[in-house]
Amino acid sequence: MQSTIGVNVGLIRSVAHEHLAKVQGIVMRSVQMGQDLGSLLDQLLERYALTRRRAAFIARDQNSKATATVARVRQAGLGITEAIWMHSHGGRHPRPSHVAADGKRYRISEGRYLDAVWTWPGREPNCRCVSRPIIPGLARP
Repeated sequence: MQSTIGVNVGLIRSVAHEHLAKVQGIVMRSVQMGQDLGSLLDQLLERYALTRRRAAFIARDQNSKATATVARVRQAGLGITEAIWMHSHGGRHPRPSHVAADGKRYRISEGRYLDAVWTWPGREPNCRCVSRPIIPGLARP
């Protein structure tokens, strides 16, 4: 989780480079403590000269990526090897590839090949997709 948050925070362009380690710490603590997005948003606004809209995007995006990574690692640790991509059907401009992936199976260790990269639900900027694990031996509802 630390490395995922570190890499993803490093992609933020609206926060000065010297502050990225602090943002990483804020996101890490927020996820570990199960804080809501409002708390993370408030911390970002309090510490950095960001617009409310930009801080909200960073909070939502970083939380989504961290949550998706934790879920993927937990699933793999439980021996779950496949999941179903679930598009959120939210947002004004959904990625066509993510809409097309909705309901499709993928290997948790690999992700899905979308838009010329291997990715997982919730990993791309502003992606609100999630996954539904396929648990071996259980019948689908």
